[in-house]
Amino acid sequence: MICEIKGIPVYYEKYGEGIPILLIHGWSVDHRLMSGPFEPVLSQLQGYCRIYIDLPGMGKTPSADWLKNSDDMLVILKEFIDKVIAKENFLLAGESYGGYLSLGLINELGSRIDGVFLLCPSIDSYLNVIKSGNLPEKSLLWKSDLSAEPEDAAVVKAFLSMAVIATPETFDKYKRDILPGYKIHDKQFLLNHYKGEYNPQSEEALKKIFYDKPVCILTGRQDHVVGYYYAYEALDRFPRASFAILDCAGHNLQIENDPLFSQFVKDWILRVELEYKKLKG
Repeated sequence: MICEIKGIPVYYEKYGEGIPILLIHGWSVDHRLMSGPFEPVLSQLQGYCRIYIDLPGMGKTPSADWLKNSDDMLVILKEFIDKVIAKENFLLAGESYGGYLSLGLINELGSRIDGVFLLCPSIDSYLNVIKSGNLPEKSLLWKSDLSAEPEDAAVVKAFLSMAVIATPETFDKYKRDILPGYKIHDKQFLLNHYKGEYNPQSEEALKKIFYDKPVCILTGRQDHVVGYYYAYEALDRFPRASFAILDCAGHNLQIENDPLFSQFVKDWILRVELEYKKLKG
C-alpha cells in the first residue's frame, strides 16, 4: 500500500483488523526485518492491525532531498500515523534505528501510545554510542556449515559480519528478512545525505522521557552495533518495562533466538491487554 506524504510515496503493508501496531525497522533494511519475526506471533492473536512501514530511502519508499535528519523522519512518521491510524491510540515496535525513532514518537505522542516494544534499540545517537566505548567486541560463538553458491560469498561474508550464531537456520532467516531490504536501500542517500541523529534540542528531550505503560526492551549480550548499556541505563524512565539481555544474541537477536523473542512479544501483548481490561473496569 502507498501513503503519499509531502511528495513521498511511503510504502507499507497492513494485516489484520483491530488495535493498530506500528512496526518500524532499522537502518538500511526494510519492513521485512519486522514482519519476518513479528508476523508469525502477532498473526496468531485476535484484534490487532499490524502496520509495517518502509522508511524513506529504504525498501520501496524513495528518499527526498529535504530529509536531513531524524527530526525530519519524525515528521514523516507523525503524518503517516495521522493518515493511516488517524485518531486511534496504537502500539509501537521499533528495531535498532527504528527504536531511536520510537523514542521520538513517545516524546511527542506518548499519550496515544499504549505500549512499546524495543528490539536491540539505539537509545542514543549512533555516533555517541560508537564513541562511548560501551560496546561488546564482535563475537561469533557458533558456526556450522552454510550452504551457499560460490557467487554468494559476499552474502555469507555480510551475514558473518553481524552473526553471533551462524547456522543454516539463521542464515536462511537473514536471507529472508534482512538481505532483501539491504540490497535495495538508497546507499547514496544514507551514506552521504541523511544524518541519523536528532538535533541537539530533540536529543536532550529524549533523555527526559518518562513512559509508564507496558514496554519490552530486548537486547543482545553480544550486540556490537548498539550494545545493551544505554538501554539498561534508561530503565528508570520506563517503570513498566521488562528488560532482557540475551546471551548468544547480537544485533540480529530476533533470528538468533526466535523462541525467546516470540515469548517476549507474547508477554508484552499480554501486559498491554491487562491494561486495556483495567481501563474498561
